[in-house]
Amino acid sequence: MAAVIDFLGMQAVDGTGTVAASDEQKKPHTLHLAGVFVGNVPVLVRAQIQMDESGAGVVLKMAVRSQDRDVSQIVAECIR
Repeated sequence: MAAVIDFLGMQAVDGTGTVAASDEQKKPHTLHLAGVFVGNVPVLVRAQIQMDESGAGVVLKMAVRSQDRDVSQIVAECIR
């Protein structure tokens, strides 16, 4: 989760930046992020993060919102 936050350069909000150790592998964690893109465009991200079934990696699903469709697309496509 810290890698997603650092890579996007955004701030976790609503206390979603940490996961209780007991919940770490049971269910997806929803991470809310807020930041500002180049040109002073506000951006919000909702990311669901969960360990994959094999335990060897993670599954990441992101929804990105901003006032500029192109900015949303750029942020959504920056992690592959």
